[in-house]
Amino acid sequence: MVNNSQSCCKLLQAVDEASFYMQDLKLYLDTHPNDAVAVKMFREAVRQYKACKEAFENSCYPLQASGTKDNDCWDWLMGTWPPKSL
Repeated sequence: MVNNSQSCCKLLQAVDEASFYMQDLKLYLDTHPNDAVAVKMFREAVRQYKACKEAFENSCYPLQASGTKDNDCWDWLMGTWPPKSL
């Protein structure tokens, strides 16, 4: 893990933005479930969120306890807690 503070901050911002976009589309689909274009956009947003989250966790630290990767080490609390707001 790199754990470079500045690059981790940028990656975390990308996770936050992708999460916001995904959640915003989810809320729209709650009221417009038959909008096929929005469904396609939501699926792409989910893919983007997962990619951003994976990039962050591979470079910095797990965002959730289930994201820990090393079977021989407990790395869940390696990051800054609580995470700093951007």
